[in-house]
Amino acid sequence: MKMLLLCLAILLSASSAALAQEPIPAGKKDSEGLNAQIVAARKATAEKRFADSEAMMAKVTSDDPKLILPWVELGLAQLGLKKYPDAESSFKMALGIDPESIQRAHSDEFYQATDKRDAVAPTATRNSRNAVGGAVNNAQSRTPDIKGVSWASLGEIYAHEGKIKDAEEAFDNAVAAFPQQAAQYRRNETIVFFQVGNADAQFAAAEKAIPLDPMRAALYYFKGQALISKATIDPTTQKMLLPPGCAEAYQKYLELEPNGPYSADAKGVLTGGGIPLKAGKK
Repeated sequence: MKMLLLCLAILLSASSAALAQEPIPAGKKDSEGLNAQIVAARKATAEKRFADSEAMMAKVTSDDPKLILPWVELGLAQLGLKKYPDAESSFKMALGIDPESIQRAHSDEFYQATDKRDAVAPTATRNSRNAVGGAVNNAQSRTPDIKGVSWASLGEIYAHEGKIKDAEEAFDNAVAAFPQQAAQYRRNETIVFFQVGNADAQFAAAEKAIPLDPMRAALYYFKGQALISKATIDPTTQKMLLPPGCAEAYQKYLELEPNGPYSADAKGVLTGGGIPLKAGKK
C-alpha cells in the first residue's frame, strides 16, 4: 500500500504541474468565456473534483464538438473518475479518431476489467495548452503535446482494462507524437503497469524508460520488482535464486537512492538472495 500511494503521488505531482499552466490567450468574448471554463475545469481536476470538471467540459463539447482542447480536459476528468470507456471516447475525439469504429477494432480477448488502483489524474506532461490557438475558430489545431497526452492517457485506460498490447501501442504513439516527453511517457507507462500488476509489461516499459532517464532511481526498482516474480528457491540453501538482471537492478536503485522509499524492500530481496550489500547500503 505504501508503494502504491507513493506511485500515485508521483503521477499526481506531474499532472499538477501541467495543470498550473497559464490560460489560453483570448481574442474574442466567446474565446474568453471558453478560456475561463477550461481554466476552471483544470483547477477542478487538479483538486480531484473530477465530477465538476466533467460537467463543465461535457457542456462545452456538447455545444461545440469541433473544439479539441475541451475533449482533452473532459477525458482527464473522466479518467480521474475511472469512467474508462467515456474517457477513451473523449481522447479519441481529441485525436480526430472515430471512437465507434476504433472500439469495434479492439479484440475482445484483450478485455479483462480490473480496478486495482485509486483514481489518478492522467500522467503525461502537457507543456502547451494552446490547442484552440487562442481563438475558437482555430480550435481544430492538434499540437504534438495534445496528441502526446491523448495517446498516453489512452495507454493508461487500456492498461486498466487489461488491453496490454493496445496500451503499449498507445504509449508508443505518445512518444512518436511528442518525443520531447518520451522519458516521462515511458516512466508513466512503467508505473501504470506496476499498478495494474502486469510484471511482463512493467519490465518491458522499464527497459524502454531507463535509457531515456538513467539517473531515475525508481525505474531500476520497478525493473527489479518486475523480475522478482520469476525468482525461485534453491532447495539446498533455501535462498532465493534471482533471475538475471534482478539483483543488478536493485543494486543500481540502492546506489542512486540508498535511503529511498523502496530501499528496505530492495535490501530485503538482495539479502534473501544471499547477495551482500555494498558498503553504504546496509
